[in-house]
Amino acid sequence: MKRISFIIFFISIVSLGFAKEPEEKTFLILFDKAELKANKTSTTYIELSLNNVFKTKSYAGNSDAAIIVKVPYDNLDTCQLADFFIRVNSNKVASLGEIALQIIDMNECKNTYDYLVASFDDKTQKNKKSGKAVKAAPSP
Repeated sequence: MKRISFIIFFISIVSLGFAKEPEEKTFLILFDKAELKANKTSTTYIELSLNNVFKTKSYAGNSDAAIIVKVPYDNLDTCQLADFFIRVNSNKVASLGEIALQIIDMNECKNTYDYLVASFDDKTQKNKKSGKAVKAAPSP
């Protein structure tokens, strides 16, 4: 009995050691500068609300204001992130979806991009093969 319990314990410890860690997801949150100005806030102020939970980096410049959020677990999607409550300014608290112009899942976009590139490469390879077969055949 001790041997069986030791084997089960050993197998569970080894399987935990080889368990796959969840991948990190990256989201790009875009804001409208006019709306931020109307709410008397900025991306750095909004970032303070998210910084306690996630790794964040805010960007503001000539283009749209943006925050990049890195989530340490894989099961969060854009809808759940949009429901996250943040402090907009010293007087107002709102959900991220109300303030953000758009929330983009960068991992999903990367997977779609990789799929499109792979399908394009497959089509070009098929065209090259079919083009070579036609050129190799002599014409009368």
